[in-house]
Amino acid sequence: METFPRIPFSAAAVVSLLFFQVAGLKAAPSSKINRRAQAIAKLIAPVAPAKKFDSGSLGKLEKQMSQAIELMEDSYRTSGPSPGSLLDKAFEFREDIAQVEEMILHHSLLNAWREANAAGLFDRLGKFSPKASQGRGVGDRFLFEYIIPGEVYPEASNQLSNIRLVRESEKRADSASLTPRETAFRNNLEKMISEKLEGIELANYNNGPKTNSLGQTDEQHSALWNKEMELAGEAANELPNLRVEGHVSATPTHATKDRWRVECDITNISRIPTEVKVEIWLLGYTEEKRIHYLMAKSEHQLKLRSGENRVFEVFTKSQRSYKQRADDADDLSKKERQRSKVKFRGYVIRVTHEKGIAGLAGNDRTMLRYADPKDETVRVESLPQF
Repeated sequence: METFPRIPFSAAAVVSLLFFQVAGLKAAPSSKINRRAQAIAKLIAPVAPAKKFDSGSLGKLEKQMSQAIELMEDSYRTSGPSPGSLLDKAFEFREDIAQVEEMILHHSLLNAWREANAAGLFDRLGKFSPKASQGRGVGDRFLFEYIIPGEVYPEASNQLSNIRLVRESEKRADSASLTPRETAFRNNLEKMISEKLEGIELANYNNGPKTNSLGQTDEQHSALWNKEMELAGEAANELPNLRVEGHVSATPTHATKDRWRVECDITNISRIPTEVKVEIWLLGYTEEKRIHYLMAKSEHQLKLRSGENRVFEVFTKSQRSYKQRADDADDLSKKERQRSKVKFRGYVIRVTHEKGIAGLAGNDRTMLRYADPKDETVRVESLPQF
């Protein structure tokens, strides 16, 4: 196992956030606020607007709302974050909820909890019960209803933000018209639905046929590349002139799923098309012994037209994935392991052509040595993989 002297690393300090995955959400398992917020975040997952009114939707929404306000009540009773703050945290976990929906849904959830809390609709265990136990009208029954009826606006009939908690005696009459306040709320719902439909349209576009930066499919690009190869003749077999660059574009955060990200940028500045192999290695090092190790590797076979540019993003695994192996390599004690951190060293990029090396890149001189196959003293292929 090769070791190297301490080499300064000038990347910005990283705040390590360790998260675990549950149904596409992230949360810190040791934090009670995050467990509650994550549970609410799961309940408020966005859904596409309804295509038609389904009377069974209200029952599903009632269950979701009841569970959400129970979590808010639990936080309130145990001197945790206020229900409003808990909702703010829950929305932090839902990057897929757009701005208008977040505003409306936050308001609907908080209003439902306030109504339930004031009327004493939670039993001694904090479970929702529809019978008032305090305040005015003790013994009154409560129920959930649509703010804007499904018959009036079907698209919002499956949206959690469109229900409210009311006394059974104050339930809207079937023939009642919308109040001015409800009409204003409908206008906001329409903005929310429009926002959702725009998001769905964008997702459909993004999930369409895969294209390159010029909007070409693989088949279209290959046809153009083959044509250029024919025109270039024997010159197409020459070693190409490439510009190879890389940089660390992200460090471990919630947004990167606790991973480092490196961006690799390759441009064919030759007047001829070419075909090359790109290898990208991401390296870490142990904190105590400074042992270099492989965190991730990515390979790409590229057919580049003259002047064509390609950009790749390569990620490490979650940084916690490397900690035990790195600590073992350093022979750390149990106490030392509690303080140790995973270290990122940098990247190595090597581009090869059938005629030889077409390009090398690394974040410093040591990384460039790793990329050079002529330097037998430091071979990236010989590093241990953690």
